[in-house]
Amino acid sequence: MTVRRSKAAMGWLAEKAGRLKPNGHLLSRSPLSDLLEAESMLLGVVGKTACWRTLRILADSEPRLPADRLDTLLERAEQQSAVLEELRSAAAIRALS
Repeated sequence: MTVRRSKAAMGWLAEKAGRLKPNGHLLSRSPLSDLLEAESMLLGVVGKTACWRTLRILADSEPRLPADRLDTLLERAEQQSAVLEELRSAAAIRALS
């Protein structure tokens, strides 16, 4: 899957805008940046997982919803959550200790 240039540009812009916050680290990353980013990504994946779960429940009675594809998406989202939780925990230890 290719990354769309507009999404990449928005990501770049968001990262630069994030540096404008008054955290004493204007030209470098704040120690909390990794933690905040990991938590934000984890929240997004948890929300996505909830959507896949809901659709999977509906797939049992709705033939237009491909249950096998939803199972794959749900499994992938759960794996992403596990990886992000590990990254979030490591970032928390680094930032808060």
